[in-house]
Amino acid sequence: MSKNEVSTLKKGLLVLELVSQYKGITMAEVMKKLQLSKSTAFRLLTTLEDMDYLYKIQAQYFFNPNRFSDVEENRPMNDWASLRSVYQTAQDLQMSTYLGKVDGTDLVMTQVLHSPYQHSADEEIGNRSRLHQSALGKVILAHMEAERLESLLGRMSLERATENTFQDSQLFRYHLKAIRQDGFAFDDEERIVGIRCVAVPVSRDGKVVAALAIAAPAEELSRGQIRQIAAKLHAGSKAVTKEIEALEGTNRSGRKS
Repeated sequence: MSKNEVSTLKKGLLVLELVSQYKGITMAEVMKKLQLSKSTAFRLLTTLEDMDYLYKIQAQYFFNPNRFSDVEENRPMNDWASLRSVYQTAQDLQMSTYLGKVDGTDLVMTQVLHSPYQHSADEEIGNRSRLHQSALGKVILAHMEAERLESLLGRMSLERATENTFQDSQLFRYHLKAIRQDGFAFDDEERIVGIRCVAVPVSRDGKVVAALAIAAPAEELSRGQIRQIAAKLHAGSKAVTKEIEALEGTNRSGRKS
């Protein structure tokens, strides 16, 4: 070791470099890879988290790229393909997982993961569909504030994607009320024949900004599984919200808000 070397600083930088290489890493893994004691690893990770260089979702630490970019150049919520909590949900449920948000009367995919849930399906990011045609779009509509919902419904045409797509506007409104009460939406081959989907809302600052969903062939996703899947998606939604808030807190001020 050089006489001018600061050992604690070096360890902290090694931790930061290590976490940046992984799509989520636990404290135990940091301890093992860098041969650190539990107390040292805890202090370093906690300090880096407090300084916004890292953020934590459940037991895993993630590198915060926004800490190293110009605050003015950051675009909050645009680069959702980097959200690691979506990967955790996909790996937990072992089903194709989607994150989507509203653009006009369309639903736009911002994250798509298929087996083995290690890499984003970039070719599907940006795909669009009508809001009423899928569980993702329906669950967002169902949880919108009334004024915005009425404005959107007035502009929407309920064109059919399959024979199961809602086309009756009055029935569709009743359907949205039921979704809001249940807290999740179910798409029974309404967008793609042979595919079922379950979706829950993703909120930020008390407002729904997106939806998190899984999709699977109809024969692999029974109605009896829906509520159990929805419960796991709700846990995933909370993790997504926490991660967005962690990233956007840095965007707004360069520090946690």
